[in-house]
Amino acid sequence: MGGAFRPKGYAGSLAIVVAAVLIGFALQRAHVHPANFALVFLTAVLVSAVMHGLWPALLACVASLLAYNFFFLPPLYTFTIADPSNIVTLFFFGVVALIASNLAAQVRRHAVSAETERLRSAMLTSLSHDLRTPLASIMGAASSLMSHRQTLDDTGQADLIEMIQEEAERLHRFITNLLDMTRLEAGAVAPRLELIDLSDVTGTALRRAEKILAGHTVVVEIPGNLPLLHIDPVLLEQALFNVLDNAAKYTPQGSRILLHACDNGGMVRVEIADEGEGIPADEREHVFDKFYRAQAADKKRTGTGLGLAICRGFLQAMHGAITVANRADGVGTVFVITLPVGRQQPAEAAT
Repeated sequence: MGGAFRPKGYAGSLAIVVAAVLIGFALQRAHVHPANFALVFLTAVLVSAVMHGLWPALLACVASLLAYNFFFLPPLYTFTIADPSNIVTLFFFGVVALIASNLAAQVRRHAVSAETERLRSAMLTSLSHDLRTPLASIMGAASSLMSHRQTLDDTGQADLIEMIQEEAERLHRFITNLLDMTRLEAGAVAPRLELIDLSDVTGTALRRAEKILAGHTVVVEIPGNLPLLHIDPVLLEQALFNVLDNAAKYTPQGSRILLHACDNGGMVRVEIADEGEGIPADEREHVFDKFYRAQAADKKRTGTGLGLAICRGFLQAMHGAITVANRADGVGTVFVITLPVGRQQPAEAAT
């Protein structure tokens, strides 16, 4: 029924009613008959139900009744109703608002249920394929190592051990992404903001992604005079890692990945550009959706489809942002990250 107390939903519904009152004042100045104002408040109730659910909509319904009576039914600015016909109008407005809000809330619940089912299905698909694949590789390599240990030379054994390690790391990345998304969904991400140097976090992320980026040429352009950032270094490292992982995954071997940073007037702008196929215009915003993966002609892309969604969630939690576009200077994609700058000067930060 949506009965869980969510302050933002109730505050949002009241804000919608306030907007309806302001619209009513505008209509009043235009000499529109007060009886027509009921439609404005009914719309406010419906919008509240669609956006915030049943209980906030019921609050909007009560607030609309009171506001409609207080501001627009004579005598004005009292809750007294002088004209009996207005009592009837107010009564039926309340009945219609209650019914409409309930119906709209049901539509919203069905939409939320459908989206939940879609996400559940996507997660099961991810778990059954993307997590099962590295597990199968690990089990197969381990089985071969145990069964043919006596016949395998040192090179063969080293290859199997390397495969086990790589697939275990891949499995670890998948599980980390699932856990990070769970934290974001639960509102459990609380950034520990501090003043940090971008080059320090970037270096950590690049070292962590060293194996993933081994087949690419990585060019880093970070000026030494960038201001300190006011962010959580752990969350930023994960966000940078996810973008670098995505760049490596969707670009051909031997291509170049450029990481460029600059001061952008109170924010630091970080661009990660690759030489891949680019992203169609109708898919660019969707790449930040949960479990979404851009279509690829070779169908070889692997992953849970959570990396960029987590990246955006972490950056927003730190008052940053991320966008994506195709490169203007050639073929490929560029992710643009903006990060907040610390107010303290470097000399102050060191004390």
